Amino acid sequence: MKNRIFLLFIFLLLSACTSTPKKSLSPAAQQANLLNAISKEGVRRLEVGDELRLTLPNSRFFIKNTSKLKVSAYPTLNRLVTLLNQRKNLGIDVLTFNPTGDLQYETSDLARQQAITIQNYLLEQGLNVRIIVARAWDRGDQSDERGVRFDGDQPKILSTEIRTRHLRPEDSE
Repeated sequence: MKNRIFLLFIFLLLSACTSTPKKSLSPAAQQANLLNAISKEGVRRLEVGDELRLTLPNSRFFIKNTSKLKVSAYPTLNRLVTLLNQRKNLGIDVLTFNPTGDLQYETSDLARQQAITIQNYLLEQGLNVRIIVARAWDRGDQSDERGVRFDGDQPKILSTEIRTRHLRPEDSE
């Protein structure tokens, strides 16, 4: 009888320990964890005012000289979707820099295709955004008149930049 009571006590104790709910992280802590995880995967982050710029090295995300994503890029892109969905009322630009081999041209069809691939993947994974534009990087992205630069001047590495900005209601009409 004592053994049964003892076993029942142990069983109840173990049940109580496993059913204790875990504390959920605050949104700020969740965002910090996401930013830490994506930075370990090669994504650089820059915040300028209310704009967030995420720079993804193409060598880690695309199969060389193609617009096909590497399988190893999926977890990082999924984290980016989670991160971007935490920021409400966004417009997003996906810009890719991928010059031709002789560097005579500033952009290429491949860059545009890579930007579209990133855009499509983010949307397929549930990105909730009001406006998203995918295009190749060009001189207009570094002009002083626009007040916008692609990570400073022309990128030194082949990269994709995801820029987010908050939209006013009239921007999406």
